[in-house]
Amino acid sequence: MRKLRSRRLVHALIAFGVLLLVAGLYRLEQTGHAGWTLTNWEFGFRDTITKTGRLNPLDNRLIFLGIDSTSVSLSDLDLKTLFADIPPESSEYRALSLIAAGFPFSREVYALLSERLLKAGARAVVFDLLFPKPGVGDDALQSMVRQYPGRIVVGSNFVQETIGPGHDAWTVNLPVSSVVPDLAQDHPSIGYVNFWPGINGVVRSAQYRTTIAFLENGSSPVEGGPDAILSALALRAATQLGPVTLSRPFESHLFRYSGPAGTYTAIPIYQVFVPIYWQRNFANGEALRDKVVLVGPAGNWTHDEHLTPFGVMPGPEIQLNVTNALLHQAFIRELPVWAMDLLVACGVIAAWLLTVFVIKTWLRLGAFVLLVAGYLFLVKLAYDHASMVIPGIPPVLAFALTGLVSFIYDFTHETLEKLRIRRTLEAYVSKDVVREVLDNPETYLSKLGGQRASVALIVTDLRGFTTMSEEMDSQQLVAQLNEYLSLMVDDIFSRRGSVDKFIGDAILAVWGHVKSEGPARDVTLALEAALLMNESLERLNADWRARGLRNFQMGCGVNFGEVIFGNIGSSRKMDPTVIGDAVNVTSRLEGLTKDYGRSLLVGEAAADLVADTFRLQFVDRVTMKGKTKPLRVYAVVSRRDAALDPQMAAYLEAYDLAHLSYSVGNVKEALTLFKNCLPYSPDDSLLRLYIERCTAYLDRPSETEWTGVHIAEHK
Repeated sequence: MRKLRSRRLVHALIAFGVLLLVAGLYRLEQTGHAGWTLTNWEFGFRDTITKTGRLNPLDNRLIFLGIDSTSVSLSDLDLKTLFADIPPESSEYRALSLIAAGFPFSREVYALLSERLLKAGARAVVFDLLFPKPGVGDDALQSMVRQYPGRIVVGSNFVQETIGPGHDAWTVNLPVSSVVPDLAQDHPSIGYVNFWPGINGVVRSAQYRTTIAFLENGSSPVEGGPDAILSALALRAATQLGPVTLSRPFESHLFRYSGPAGTYTAIPIYQVFVPIYWQRNFANGEALRDKVVLVGPAGNWTHDEHLTPFGVMPGPEIQLNVTNALLHQAFIRELPVWAMDLLVACGVIAAWLLTVFVIKTWLRLGAFVLLVAGYLFLVKLAYDHASMVIPGIPPVLAFALTGLVSFIYDFTHETLEKLRIRRTLEAYVSKDVVREVLDNPETYLSKLGGQRASVALIVTDLRGFTTMSEEMDSQQLVAQLNEYLSLMVDDIFSRRGSVDKFIGDAILAVWGHVKSEGPARDVTLALEAALLMNESLERLNADWRARGLRNFQMGCGVNFGEVIFGNIGSSRKMDPTVIGDAVNVTSRLEGLTKDYGRSLLVGEAAADLVADTFRLQFVDRVTMKGKTKPLRVYAVVSRRDAALDPQMAAYLEAYDLAHLSYSVGNVKEALTLFKNCLPYSPDDSLLRLYIERCTAYLDRPSETEWTGVHIAEHK
C-alpha cells in the first residue's frame, strides 16, 4: 500500500510539472516572451479544423464581378470581330471600348457598370477598388455616386506609417473627392478593405468597424465621439441587404468561411456589356434584382491575395466570405484565456488517472489513443455544430506528455525492480552452489580454477515472457515467476541437479560438473528432472487457471557434452558457472521446441546414453545456426519400462516408416506416409511440419542433392 501511494504521488508530481510547463509556455508565448512554437501548432490545427469542418452556405444575393485576365486583355480587334454586332453609339459599346483601351480602366467604365446594374434592380454595387488619386472618368463615376447615394460603395484603406524611431501612426487613404463628393471618413459610400492577419499571417477574423485611435492604442470607440468610426467594405455591403446584427462591433470576429478560393465564381466584368452574356448569364438584368454586386480583381495578376486557412485567396473573395458571415451570423466563439489553463489541467488529470488506475501497458496505450481521438473529435463537433473553437494542441500535448513521462518512469522503475529480482534469484542460486561446496569443499574449490567436464545440461525458457512482462501487473508477474521458479528448482534438486544460473526467466541446470554419477546416470537424472518440470508446470497452470491467472508455456532442451567449469567474472564479482559449446547447443535445442511442437527436445549425445532407459522419437537432423555438422534431435515418448498405448505404438511405427522414406529422399512417398499418421495424432505439429516440408519440396524441387538435413535459421 505504501508503494502504491508513493507511485501515485510521483505521477501526481509529474502531472503538475507538465501542467506548469505547457500552460506556462503557452502564456509566455502569448506575451511574446517564448517564441511562437506552441501557438503556431495550435493555430495550424485550427486551420485544419476550418478546412475540414462545416462551411457557411453561399448567399445567392451576393454576386462577384471579376476584373479578370480576359477582361483586361480585351482589344480593339475583339470589338471589330467578336462584338461587331453591338451598335457603336450604344453605352455597351462605349464601355467595351473603354475596357479595350487597357487597364487601369477609365472610371467611366465603373460609372456605366453601376448604372447598368442598379437600373437592373441591384441593391448596391460595391467596388473592392481604391481611387486615391484623380483619374479619367471621375466626373461620370461621381455623377453615379450622387444619383444613387449610399448604393455605390468604394474602397478605402488604412496604412501604417513610420513617423519616427520606434513610432508608427495609422492613416486612412480615402477615395479622391472627384469620385465621392462631400468626402468624410464615415461617408456611407466608403468602406475600408483592410484585413488584419493573425498568427502565421492567416486571415481568420474580420473587424467590421474601427477608428484610428483604436488601431493605434486600443482606445474604445464611442458612438458620436470625436473620432470618426469607419465601417468595413463588407459591413457596407451587408447592410444593403437589410439590417444586420453585430454585437461588439469593434472587436475582431472569427468567421466561418464558405470554402476555398474559387467558391465564389467570378463573372468577367466585360460580360455585363455584351448582349449575349447579358441575356444568358444575367437574364437581361433580372438575375441581379435585389442583389449586391461586388466588383474587384480576380486571379493573381493583380497580386491582391491573402493567406487564409484554405491557402492563398483573392481579396474580393475574402470580402465576400466576410460579408456572407455577417449576413448569416456565421461567427465562431473563442473560449476565454483561462479556459486554456483549465483544459490543460483536465488533460494532465486524465493522464494521471489513466496512469494510476490502468496498469497494463497496452490497455493504457489504447485508452490514451482513444481519449486523444475522442477529444479531437469533440473539438471538431464544437466547431461544426456549436460554432465554438476549443483549444486542441496544448491540452492534447499536456495529456500525451504526462502519459509519456509517466510511462518512462514506470518502465524505468519496473526495469530496476526486475534487476533487483534477478539479483535476489542469483543470490538464491549461490546458496545452492554453497551447499555443493560444503559437501566436498576441497574438490569443488580445485575445480573453480577451471576444469573440463562432461556434463548433462538442461536449458528452459518461458514462451512470450517479454510480452507478458509488458502486459501483466509487475507485482503479479513477480509473484507468478517466483512460484514457477520455486517448483522448477525443487524438481531439479529432487534429481540431484545444480541450478547454474537464472537468465531472466530462463534456467540453466547442470549434472556432473561437481560430482558425476556417470554419463548415462547424469543424463537420466536430467531427463527425469525435465519431465517432472513439465508435469509441475501443468499442475501449476491448472491452479493458476482456477485462480484466473495467466498460464506459462515452457520449452526445454537436454544435452550432454564437454564444458569448462570454473569461477568466472571480475575481481569485484565472480560466479561459478559452466561455459562451452555444449551449453550453446542445449540452448538452441530449447529454441527448436517452438519449431517442432515439442516442449522437450534431446540432443543425440544424451539420447545415445539413455536409449535403453527412455523410449525416444526421432525428430530431425538439424544443422544449427553457426554449425556445419548436423545434429540428431529426439523427443521423449515415455520410459522403457512403462506400458505403451497401442495407438501410440501404431503411430510411432507409421512415423518411423514415413521418416525413413523422407531421410532417403523419397519425398512423395514420405508425404503419403506422414498423412497416414494423422489419424493416430491429428493435432501433432511435427506431422504437420513434415507434410508442409514435403509439399513445399514437391512444388519447388531443389537442385541440390537431398540430404534430409534441416538448416535452422535461428538460434
